Amino acid sequence: MDREKLFLHIQQLERNIKTMDEEVRILKELTVKLVEENVSLELEKENYEQLLNDKETADSPFKENSLKSLYDEGFHVCSIHFGTHRHGDDCLFCQAFFNERQS
Repeated sequence: MDREKLFLHIQQLERNIKTMDEEVRILKELTVKLVEENVSLELEKENYEQLLNDKETADSPFKENSLKSLYDEGFHVCSIHFGTHRHGDDCLFCQAFFNERQS
């Protein structure tokens, strides 16, 4: 290789290195933005999960009252016969279910 070709080749390598350096800088910036967004989304998810848990806790008495009213209307609420008619008889499984909820 003569000197001029060598010099041109070195210049080309320098340009390639500068281009790669710029691409790495851009990738670093993008990575930082993505990590920040990920942290933000994780916090938002935790907040939504907490809100959901709070709402479910608040809804629990409503669910309990709904099951009690179904039972009073003559339907099973136990896992064995859920939704079937009781035919006027008390069900020990349903009673056990309500006793567990009260404890």
